[in-house]
Amino acid sequence: MHKFNSPPDWPEPPTAGWRPPVGWQPDPAWPAAPTGWRFWLNRNGRRSSGPIGAYGAVDAGRLELATIDPGLLLMHS
Repeated sequence: MHKFNSPPDWPEPPTAGWRPPVGWQPDPAWPAAPTGWRFWLNRNGRRSSGPIGAYGAVDAGRLELATIDPGLLLMHS
């Protein structure tokens, strides 16, 4: 379970379990996230790489690799 972690000065997500839908982008009027900001927290509230392919996920590139070789088994913590 991953929770979206809004940067400072961004609006709070509409619900506690909200996740950005596929293709979502922040409003260009919002300030930039701080350098190195982690957009995802794990179930313990610690920084997480995020769900594969999600906005701000550190490991989003693995999704592209999986589409190139569907035989790859992707593990995610």
